[in-house]
Amino acid sequence: MDSFEWLNGYDPRFGLHQVDFDNPNRPRTPKRSAVYYAEIIRNNGIPLPKEDGFLYGEFPKNFWWSVATAAYQIEGGWRADGKGLSIWDQFSHTPLKISNDDTGDVACDSYHKIEADVEMLKSLKVSHYRFSISWSRVLPDGTTRYINEMGLNYYERLIDALLAANIMPQVTKTSYTAWTLMDNFEWAVGFDEKFGFYHVNFTDPELRRHPKASARYYAQIINCNGHLFPNAAKPLFLFTFL
Repeated sequence: MDSFEWLNGYDPRFGLHQVDFDNPNRPRTPKRSAVYYAEIIRNNGIPLPKEDGFLYGEFPKNFWWSVATAAYQIEGGWRADGKGLSIWDQFSHTPLKISNDDTGDVACDSYHKIEADVEMLKSLKVSHYRFSISWSRVLPDGTTRYINEMGLNYYERLIDALLAANIMPQVTKTSYTAWTLMDNFEWAVGFDEKFGFYHVNFTDPELRRHPKASARYYAQIINCNGHLFPNAAKPLFLFTFL
């Protein structure tokens, strides 16, 4: 309960029960913390807040699991097979515009690594994969007067590989989200930010991909169809109130 707290007198109020020190009878009133602690004791554990209850249950059986990427940030091959220049090709080659003067010229080299990327998706066991199309790869001069068949062929091969792996392709029309599959070129900050499920070693000419702990955890969530505590990872708490 609230009490006399040494040099601070009665100012700190951190007991489970409020004590009215202005009342000669010193009545005690339980605070929310007292109710919560009683619930912990009754349940022999920490109860989940209602808003978090869904996080540790199962998702619907038809729930779709996905990851996403953006063309410029992962594809590379910036002038490969007849690709034209995009706004970002021009902008990233302007000095002092991007951190470290990085560009997406090679990026994760996904233009040449369809098989490696699909293997990552299969390891995660996602059901869907959302990617965007580099229109300057398909329409090099920005018009429909000329369609680059080699550029189209890249996306056809990617979609075929996804379907063969039983992964539903989803083409982004327009959006901006935090791309999740792998570390990539991240707009104005270049390659400094690393928040993908897979680490890409940009100092390695092969640009090898390695799963992070987050990739394994996401795969586990998908496998369990829900966000579950592994038995070995249940937290232990010791609550002591003096």
